[in-house]
Formats: sequence, structure tokens, C-alpha cells
Amino acid sequence: MENVSPPWKPATHILLLLLLGGSYVNCEEWCYDKPSCGPNTWSSLGQCNGAKQSPINIETKKAMPGTHLGPIDFIGYEDRMRPQALVNTGHYAEIEMRSGAAIFGRGLPATYYLKSFHFHWDKNNSPGSEHAVNSKRYDIELHIVHTKNNMSAEEARKDPEGFAVLAFFLKKDNYAPKMNAWKTLSGFLESIPEKGNSLPLRGDFSLGGLLKTVDVSNYYRYHGSLTTPPCSESVIWTVFPDPIEVTPKVVKWFTQSLYFTTRKEGRKMQKNFRPVQPLKNRKVFYFKESKYPRDQTSV
Repeated sequence: MENVSPPWKPATHILLLLLLGGSYVNCEEWCYDKPSCGPNTWSSLGQCNGAKQSPINIETKKAMPGTHLGPIDFIGYEDRMRPQALVNTGHYAEIEMRSGAAIFGRGLPATYYLKSFHFHWDKNNSPGSEHAVNSKRYDIELHIVHTKNNMSAEEARKDPEGFAVLAFFLKKDNYAPKMNAWKTLSGFLESIPEKGNSLPLRGDFSLGGLLKTVDVSNYYRYHGSLTTPPCSESVIWTVFPDPIEVTPKVVKWFTQSLYFTTRKEGRKMQKNFRPVQPLKNRKVFYFKESKYPRDQTSV
């Protein structure tokens, strides 16, 4: 498929950088694959050395009952026209979303509007999720980014509850159900190999389709940060422990298709995850519905 790079307006560029947590910094001020700018060097950037950093290792035995939490309601996730463009940001693959989709529920202080979603991974046969559960990590982690009351990303970074990010694990399995949404999305990655490449989406899949098999009736909740610089401590994290099973081919497309910069430079986009950070004095809460009232095919 031919690479497509639509002429993004400057405002769109700024929004994309802010959603990535990069603000206006030079992209090589931080990176994943070089000792000079990798995660071990981020402590001097923004809040990356703060007390509420993400990701974390969730120890299930220490998680507290979330009596203040409730089921999450999803609006617009099934609309196939919401995904707008698939972009190689130079850090990961991201899907920019058209406006309108949102989440709300007990435990969230407002309605949070969907802005984008993106992925973190390692190599084909290594776990690349950012969060861990009882020190177990998965092949890929999906982050679905929302802002409070439809704030701009810049406004959300200044609010301690400005972002609500949903985290889902992907696990490869030879017997995983072959879902068209994942096959379509991962197959498109070959069309955006280099930084800045983008591909318009026109009803090819829905976010709900990607989440079709996952159990959203239980989750972990904690307050943390963006996992990329400036690591703003403005995120309500919701981590779903039930992994999405995908075929090995899906994982291979993610781990083999992209580059941090150009094919010529040869920096394969791999190991684009931040190591787990200390929990310090924070609490992790756990919610599980007493019984599952919704059809899992309608997220």
C-alpha cells in the first residue's frame, strides 16, 4: 500500500506532540534506543523524577478494594469512523481519533473524551508492556488516552486528573481468535515505516472491535503520570488485567514494521517502553463487578 502523508496543519502537529507528552522539545532530547537519550536519562526532563511516576508493577495482594469505583461506560467506541489516522510518531504507532467518543463512571471525576490510542512493545519474543502485574509483563500494551471534559492536552497536563488512560495488555497465542480489527490495524503498520508517515483511516475498524474479547468488568486504578517526557503527573490510570489474545502475526507486525526515524538509519522501533517506576506512597485499588451485566461484544 502506498505511504500517505497528509498535510497536517500546525495546530495538529502541536496537539500530537502534547498528547505524546513531548511538548515542544526536540524529539532526540528523549528516546528509547540510545544511551544518550534513553529512559535512564529522563530524570532531568519535566516531572520524570517525580513521586507519582508510571508505569508500575501492580502487586495484586496489596491492591485495596475500590469501594469508590464502578463500571466504566463507553460512548462511541463502536463507531468505525472515529479512527482518523494511523501515525508513526517516531516513538510508537498512534491512532488519532475524531472527536465524540468518551468514558465516564463512578470513580472518574468527570467525563473524559477520547483523543488517541497508541502501543508499546519490545521484540517479537520478548514482553514489551509498560505495566506489570505481579512482575508479569505481556507482549504489547495498548494505551487509550482521554482528557477531562475535552480539555486540550496542554490543559490536561496542568490538572492532576487531566488525563484518563486505559491500559490493556496484548498476549500472543497460537489459538487466539482471528479478529479482523487486529488483522487490519497491524497490517497497516507496513505502510508507515518511517517517522512522520501517516495513513488516513476511513471506517477500517473500530476501537470497540479491538476490545471485543476483553473483560472490562474488573480493573486496577491508581494515580500516576504520562510514561513519556515530560512525564506529567496528571493521569488517572485504569489497568485491565485480562489480556487481549492476538495471533503471533499481529505481534510480529508491530515489532518488525516500524523505525524510530528512517529505514536508512536503521533504528528499528523496538523496546519502546519505559521501565516500571517506584510506587512510593501511592495506593492501587481494585474493582470487580459482582456480576457482568453487559455484553462483552459491546464495549
